[in-house]
Formats: sequence, structure tokens, C-alpha cells
Amino acid sequence: MRFSGLLIIIGALLQMPTAGQAKTIDVLAIEYPPFTTSKESSDGIAFELLRKAALSDDITWRAVYAPPGRAAAIIRSGEWCASFYPVVESIKSQSIVLSKSKVSIGLVRLAEENTFSWQSLHELAGRSVALLRTKEDSAFAQQFTDAGFDVVFVENIVTGIRLVKMGRVDYSLSDNLSFAQQNDEELQFSKSSLVVTPVTLYLNPNCNVTRFFN
Repeated sequence: MRFSGLLIIIGALLQMPTAGQAKTIDVLAIEYPPFTTSKESSDGIAFELLRKAALSDDITWRAVYAPPGRAAAIIRSGEWCASFYPVVESIKSQSIVLSKSKVSIGLVRLAEENTFSWQSLHELAGRSVALLRTKEDSAFAQQFTDAGFDVVFVENIVTGIRLVKMGRVDYSLSDNLSFAQQNDEELQFSKSSLVVTPVTLYLNPNCNVTRFFN
């Protein structure tokens, strides 16, 4: 073996992380305060839960923020290891539940006296709704289109809420915890839920990240 070739091999071995070395894992996320947000030094509640759940303090969980559509595209490409942005069932993934309590995903509207609820989304047909941007034919967005909604895609929940207050759309996607933090009496969160889920971290099986958890 040539001396230059030996140096290359030795150099590569020296750069390989060992069990005691610090490791950085990128975590894909969108701006969704208070769960994931670049506005907080901790990157939000979800990242705080992640750091507590991980077995090793030698790991740096680095937030990588992207708009919803871009985050979905990155996941489809397979170029990711961990994500707080949900992974669709058609893509192979693993998941780690980080919270005991569950988050209710629902809709926000301008406040009215009557309870904001529905048995079927078809009851709200003809209205407009702001959803986080993703593939227009995603199953989540499609349920609104099928129910007769006019769907408006936005890059974050804050924009959706703003459109509701401006009268540009009838409803916006939100969740019970984010809504409670706003403390805005002009708005009303739905009693009915679209999804009820704990805070979950999604993992790409090809990265073998599950070994860092119980």
C-alpha cells in the first residue's frame, strides 16, 4: 500500500465519532411556537422535551428550520435523520413519543357565543381555511377540499391566525396549547379536534437514531 493511501485511511479513522465523542444530529422543524421556534434559545417546548428524553448529554440536537412545503420535500427525499414535522404513513419512519399529555389540533375562528364544534367537516362546507403549506394533494389538506372548503396555504400558524382576524379566511389551523398562549378574546378555538396527538419525534431508520433513547 502506498504511503499516501495509508494516510487517507488513518485520517478517515480519526474523523469517525467514537462512543465518548459529541455528536450533532440535525432535527427538521418548522416555525410552530411554542413547540418549535427559532425565536427561543431552547428552540421551543418540543426541543426541551427531546433533550430530556435523550440518553446522552454528548448529543447536540440542532434545529434546522424550513417552511412546511420544503420540510415535506426533504422528508420525501430521504435526506433527513430526525424531524418534528410529521412524516406521512407512506414513508418508512420510526417515532419517539416525548410527552405524556396530548395536543389537540383544531380550528380557530372569530369568537361567537355558540360552541365551535362539528361532527363532520362537511357541516362547514363553503368556508375558507388557512392550513400550513405542504403538498396540495396531501391527505390532511385533501379532507378539507373534499368537504367543500376553500383552502389557503400559509407558511406558519401566526399568519393563519392573522388572516382570520383580518376576515380573509373563516378558519385557521391551530392547537390548544398555542391558542391558550395567545390569550385573545376575539378568537375561539374549536371544541372538536382534527387530530389529538402527543409531542412526537420522527426518525429516519437509515440513521439509527433510536439507540440514543430508552
